[in-house]
Amino acid sequence: MCGERMNRARAWLKLAALSALGLWLDQYTKGQAEARLQGRPFVTLIEGFFELRYTLNRGAFFSLGADLPDAYRVLVLGGVTVVTLGLVLSLFAQTAPEQTRLRLGLGLLLTGGAGNLIDRIHRGEVIDFLHLHMWEVFHWATFNVADVYLTVGIALLIVDLLNPQTVALPISPPP
Repeated sequence: MCGERMNRARAWLKLAALSALGLWLDQYTKGQAEARLQGRPFVTLIEGFFELRYTLNRGAFFSLGADLPDAYRVLVLGGVTVVTLGLVLSLFAQTAPEQTRLRLGLGLLLTGGAGNLIDRIHRGEVIDFLHLHMWEVFHWATFNVADVYLTVGIALLIVDLLNPQTVALPISPPP
């Protein structure tokens, strides 16, 4: 029993460390984007494919909800995010130590959601600055580090759903 409690405590400590480091990186890169890119033309990193450009996203994924009035937008998007983060924490609490992929995916969802929530609370919108495209043929939405965490976290959850890491249950001998 004591070993199980220690494993759970370690899992929560790892989640806290991952989230703290991830939140720091997300907020640091957004601060750098604001300081170095705001009001300036985009910076090409890979010609025809990847550039840095400062944008503010008033909505959620692909600017969903951006047209809502300010008070409703922050309340609705912030509220949905808080409820979702609570659900992620609840799911994390139910995972077994062997479910490392699921735990990592949930940790990334927590970190990405929290990173964008900080922006939404602090300024009412989210700083985006990473832009992928294929010359002028295709442009992806501009995104940020928190969005990368969310995308990778969702991918890990899908992989785990399709190929779950099984948990070995202890087998007790018949009486």
